[in-house]
Amino acid sequence: MKRPTPNQNESPFGFDELFFSTTNNRGVITFGNDVFVRVSGYTRETLNGAPHSIIRHPDMPRAVFKLLWDTLLAGRPIAAYVKNLSANGSYYWVYAFVFPIKDGYLSIRMKPSSPIFSVVKELYTATLAIEEKEGMEGSVPFLLDQVQKAGFRDYTDFMIQAAFAEINALPDRDVERKSGSVGVIADISNISSKTSKDLKNCFKRVQDFQNINKSLVTTMEHLTSGFTQLKFNALNMTVAAAKFGEVASSLGVVAKEFSDLSEQIRTHLSGLEHFEQNLTETIQKCTLKIVSMDVQMMMVDFFIKESIQKSQHSENAFSDMLIVRDNFASLFRGNSHELTVEIKALAEQLSKISSQLADVKRFTTGLEVIRQIGAVESARVNEVKVTFVHYLEEMLRFINLLQSSNSSIQKAAQELNSHCDAIDHKVSSVAGHVDTLFEKAASLSPQTKELAI
Repeated sequence: MKRPTPNQNESPFGFDELFFSTTNNRGVITFGNDVFVRVSGYTRETLNGAPHSIIRHPDMPRAVFKLLWDTLLAGRPIAAYVKNLSANGSYYWVYAFVFPIKDGYLSIRMKPSSPIFSVVKELYTATLAIEEKEGMEGSVPFLLDQVQKAGFRDYTDFMIQAAFAEINALPDRDVERKSGSVGVIADISNISSKTSKDLKNCFKRVQDFQNINKSLVTTMEHLTSGFTQLKFNALNMTVAAAKFGEVASSLGVVAKEFSDLSEQIRTHLSGLEHFEQNLTETIQKCTLKIVSMDVQMMMVDFFIKESIQKSQHSENAFSDMLIVRDNFASLFRGNSHELTVEIKALAEQLSKISSQLADVKRFTTGLEVIRQIGAVESARVNEVKVTFVHYLEEMLRFINLLQSSNSSIQKAAQELNSHCDAIDHKVSSVAGHVDTLFEKAASLSPQTKELAI
């Protein structure tokens, strides 16, 4: 098939229109909804069985598709801004989510309009220029480097933030629900709207994870600094005790016991550093699942209503809907399950940390007892007392730091645990909602089709 010549015309579709397509493992199109067919400019017969590259625009850097396929072949979903080519040479931009499904892939697209989109268009132009000179060996690293320079941790962080920016820029989905829909249509709108709100609530809680994690990092940095200072203090105290000889020998023992017990505390708290790293990864995984579920619910809601409306003049509307029902339902259930698994794993880690913090609190009490013994011993000789008062004050400062840090970490753990419970509850409640929407749509008999919008 001859490729169309690109022109400067745009193939129009609305911000309220979503479209999707499915392909097999080789990227051959197996299905697309009506909006996809219309915007692409090809007939359904031409699209079905054609490679998805049929709509690839020459303005797109190959680096983007390299990232896309590497991620998909690793079994992970990905999202990207893509400029596509219609049959008549016109173009259309989308923000596309691509998910691995059984025997292939499912891609959901929406019309982009966020501020990020404007920046990406310029980035793609620059990436394409690099690619023409250096190939993908130069364009892929350039693209990823520019994403990080823009303030994103990595490409996954970028695509998540871009996804929410684009979702939030779409028209209010509650408008249709408030406009007087009745019967099954109203039920579908209500379920979709409620699910979206629940998922956004989960997203806000995951955002709180990030703030809590930042607080944990700061607390651990202060503790690390405190432990370092304590080592010097214990060493200096030991040296000073040796200078005084027998009269201050007990203070050398106090310094050693204080240092040894502090190291035990440090060992208990070392698990928090690993927890911080895990929490960062968990935040990203959970956020991606929540974004994916929200986009999938939006697409299902739109496609079902599109099918119901189409059923007024097409006998194949519901049969087309059933072709992809299992793909959407299994995707949504799978994301729900994986999100629940991540949250439960985080809750288990929090339980272990709470146990460690209880030990730290007990050890801190032991440090205070040792310090008080040191204060009593140093008070026996005035010269010794004058020399050691600074070391004992440093010990007290460290104990106070340890107590306040332990309290902060305990509070953070409790907040995280509360968020975990709330997210787990909401995700469990929405897990089967895609199945419910398809069931309600399938319940529409020919006699009830007049309910369609």
